[in-house]
Amino acid sequence: MGDKSKELFAGENLVVKLGKLEESINRLKNQRNEHNQFTKDSLSSRNEVNKEIHELLEKAKEFTSKRDDLNTQVKQLKKKRKELQEGLKSDKKTLEDIVKKEQSLDKSDIRKKRRSMSTLNAKIDGLEWKLQTSVLKPEEEKEMIQILEKLSDNLNQIAEEVHITTHQTELWKKISSSQKQINQLHIQIVDSAKESQIYHNLMNQHFHQINALRKKATEYHKEFLSNKKKADNFHKEFLAKVTEKNELKKLLKKAQNEHRQKIKDRIKSSIEESVNQAFKKYEDGENLSLDEFRLLVENGLI
Repeated sequence: MGDKSKELFAGENLVVKLGKLEESINRLKNQRNEHNQFTKDSLSSRNEVNKEIHELLEKAKEFTSKRDDLNTQVKQLKKKRKELQEGLKSDKKTLEDIVKKEQSLDKSDIRKKRRSMSTLNAKIDGLEWKLQTSVLKPEEEKEMIQILEKLSDNLNQIAEEVHITTHQTELWKKISSSQKQINQLHIQIVDSAKESQIYHNLMNQHFHQINALRKKATEYHKEFLSNKKKADNFHKEFLAKVTEKNELKKLLKKAQNEHRQKIKDRIKSSIEESVNQAFKKYEDGENLSLDEFRLLVENGLI
């Protein structure tokens, strides 16, 4: 009886252990699946942010390209303006030399008008110098350019009135044309520079957004790695518990088989004892019960 109690206790202990293992396996499985989902979510969020970064980067590159093209354009316009300014300076010097040579032949009225021309020319030179060297608002620059154009027109009108030489007239026309081209170039330079600044600001805004998103993507990547590591650890524990469960199931099956065999052996031993007792009664001539008679017949003893 003591042996039987021990066998039952051992089997029950294995069943209890298996129950606890099953709980641990389910818990680890849930934790693994939960962190696998966290991993997928972090990966998805990181990829979405990286996609947004890529789109912003393409846009920033586009703005950068437009800015660079405009800066190149401004550089070329400035070069052309400088060439015209140098030519204008040379033409004005040539005209000044001619006027000096003919001053002695001019009448009083012509001299007066020429003085007006000199005054206007000085004003134009002063405004040009201010335009080139001063830091002005775009509105102030355009207003100054308009004044320069009016002064140039006045200068041309006076030049025609004094009937100066054909060479002088040609020079004045050339100077006037150069001045207008310079003014137009200056407006183009200002407008292109403003447009370039707009694209530069847009480029910077996009790069600021990209930097912020890159930090966000890095955080999502850290979450991804952390959750993946936890999921992997839970999976390893899960597999270890499953292995342990399988080993316990083998032990339980073995214990159950052994227990059944012992019960069978006890039953067989008990039947044999009953058969022997019945056969002894039969030999002694005692009356047999129906069960005893059946046992003797089944075992071929009568």
